[in-house]
Amino acid sequence: MLHKYFLSILLFCATQIQAQTVITLEKVVNEWSLASPTAQKAKLTFENTLLNHKNYLKEFLPSISFALNPISFNHSLRLMQSPEDGSYSYVNDYSNSSNTGVTLQQKIGPTGGTLFVSSNLNMLTEFSRRQYSFNTTPLTITYSQELFGGYHLYKKKRKLEQAKYDNATKQYCSEIADIQTKALNAFLNVFLTDLTKELALKNIQISDTLMKVSKALLEKGNLTEYEYKQAELQANNNLYIYETALKDWQNALRTLWTFLGKEEAIDSILVKAPIFSLPLEINFNTVNKYARQNSPFTLTQKIKRLEAEQTLFTTKLNNRFNGNIIISYGLNQYANRFSEAYRQPSHSQGVTIGFQIPIFQWGINRNKIRIAQNNYESSIIELQESEDNFSNELKDKVSAYNHDVKLFFLSKQSYQLAQEQYEILSRKFQYNRVSVYEISSIQTELYEAMKRYYASMQAVWNQFYLLRKITLYDFTQQCELTEILVKAPIP
Repeated sequence: MLHKYFLSILLFCATQIQAQTVITLEKVVNEWSLASPTAQKAKLTFENTLLNHKNYLKEFLPSISFALNPISFNHSLRLMQSPEDGSYSYVNDYSNSSNTGVTLQQKIGPTGGTLFVSSNLNMLTEFSRRQYSFNTTPLTITYSQELFGGYHLYKKKRKLEQAKYDNATKQYCSEIADIQTKALNAFLNVFLTDLTKELALKNIQISDTLMKVSKALLEKGNLTEYEYKQAELQANNNLYIYETALKDWQNALRTLWTFLGKEEAIDSILVKAPIFSLPLEINFNTVNKYARQNSPFTLTQKIKRLEAEQTLFTTKLNNRFNGNIIISYGLNQYANRFSEAYRQPSHSQGVTIGFQIPIFQWGINRNKIRIAQNNYESSIIELQESEDNFSNELKDKVSAYNHDVKLFFLSKQSYQLAQEQYEILSRKFQYNRVSVYEISSIQTELYEAMKRYYASMQAVWNQFYLLRKITLYDFTQQCELTEILVKAPIP
């Protein structure tokens, strides 16, 4: 029965050889994961961030707007007061007013002010009197700004926006690196189940031979009935392990395929073992350099510091002496005919200066400034604590990677030795030189060695990609991730 079962497995595997899809770690992580749905969503978010930054820059370019209100009709009795004797009376308002205008707006960044240049036309139609009137403003120039603080607010806002822009690229690369890590673990899960499945299949083949030998030894009286049953039990365990691993392999493969967003059939798959191409050792100084330079954590810390400084400055500005100034110059005309509405317009000028002077408020403004100062100092202390913890974590992660590399090679060698040992004992069993118990024991050791091999492989690759995410630097290609992942600017 075992022999027939093994033949059916071989026949099944043989039918899957044609048109196989080869899965490698490099292909999953460096190609397929970049086209996954999660990566596409991250790219769209990144594009939105870049477009928002471009909108901020374009706010300092001239903008032109056109307004048109053709109909504002009214037909009703309205209460009016006579300008001569002050008496009230109801008049019939039967009119329509229309207006249109063009406005050019320009922000002046270094001063924090805004310049407006506009032209407007208003038309009033009185139906009861069948009369038209036009009010025109051919040109109006207006400039307004705060007296103090405009330039400093502009500088702080510009630094903050630039930091957010720089962080957007780093954050995008960090998200893609995280997606690649998830794809890595999904692949390694497939590899583990495939490794278990193939090892179980190999053990089934060996068990098939051992069962034949055991039966011959039993018939010769060189093997007890109990030992024969023990060998048969071990063979059934191998079948159980294979069936379980096959089911786990199919589930793991579907999980990987779903994460990658692939729709191809997954019936014929060949999983290749990862080739160790990682650095044998990573230097902490290199990690620290690129982490300080590229890590989204570092850039986020910078943004928080700038935001705290801006909040403190704004609070001080709003609770101290300040003022506003508005200067305007324009042309204005009124006529009953449109042709005369732009003839010899009158000049109009205006200057408005307002001051906010806190005189006595029981120390409320002083307390607000003190609260803002305390919040700022608390933020700086918190930022410093986070940076110290970040440095300690970097050292731990570098040390863990270098340690895991050593364990990986040791566990790989142990797994190879366990396989060789199992094959040697299997051959010796055929000559009745070892017992069934020794075969069973070495097979258990083989599975344990395989698990250690997989665990060390998962640990070292995860540590590498974690350092890669923190530093945004690929230690194998020796270049920054922005050069790999951000290939084209957003139009």
